[in-house]
Amino acid sequence: MNIWIEYWKKEEKSKNTHAQIRELAKWIEPDPKDVHKRFCQSREDANRYAESLQEHGYYVRIKEDGSR
Repeated sequence: MNIWIEYWKKEEKSKNTHAQIRELAKWIEPDPKDVHKRFCQSREDANRYAESLQEHGYYVRIKEDGSR
């Protein structure tokens, strides 16, 4: 089974403030050219690396294929 992380930099494009919400936030898929991938040896390694990336301002997805 292959495990990898996809990550991209968080960019705040919202004009909403805590005092006035103009609209609900909507999920926008990142541009594929901005998404980086890193393969990991295990799910635990992927989780540790993903947490580190999140602390440094990245969105993270952990993915795996179904082969065993």
